[in-house]
Amino acid sequence: MSKLKIRLKKKDNPYKEESSALLELWGEFVIYCEEKVILNLEWDVSSFVEWFGDKKGYLKTEKFPFTFTNSIAESREVLFDKIDDFSDLKEQFAYEDYLSEYFVNHHFHLRGTETPAFYIGLSPENYGEISYFEDGKYYSYSFDMNEFLENTDKVIKQYLSTMIVNTENKEYFKDILGEYYSYVKLNE
Repeated sequence: MSKLKIRLKKKDNPYKEESSALLELWGEFVIYCEEKVILNLEWDVSSFVEWFGDKKGYLKTEKFPFTFTNSIAESREVLFDKIDDFSDLKEQFAYEDYLSEYFVNHHFHLRGTETPAFYIGLSPENYGEISYFEDGKYYSYSFDMNEFLENTDKVIKQYLSTMIVNTENKEYFKDILGEYYSYVKLNE
């Protein structure tokens, strides 16, 4: 089974003069599966930490519950295309809600970037999958979900231990980082 990994590395924020920089944890953000780099950029990493903290329980336990078409990302497209097939609006809204409940927990995108929307979850065969659509093509990589979750947890803790946040912003970071907040240092 392949290994999906995240690499986070502290970097100087090139936009440190912007007022929003005080509410960012800047760094290199890389997603790769074996030797294939899926995403590599510098950005505010706090949104990923927030997403991971909120969604890791779903990633670990929630198997893809719908008809599967090649990948989670492609399945999503096919499933949402069927919304217009309903003649009964009540059934249509119930179907859309059912789809949205799953995908809200398995969708990841770095806000403010032009990167693809990634879908991470357990396939019907119970292995981890990351999939996305880019340049007119679907991409999908299988991996060991438990190993990914454990390694990403460690990587986040290590990354945050290198970060210093201003005391006046601690409530913001406490809310965003959740269980990971205790790993940042405060600039007293």
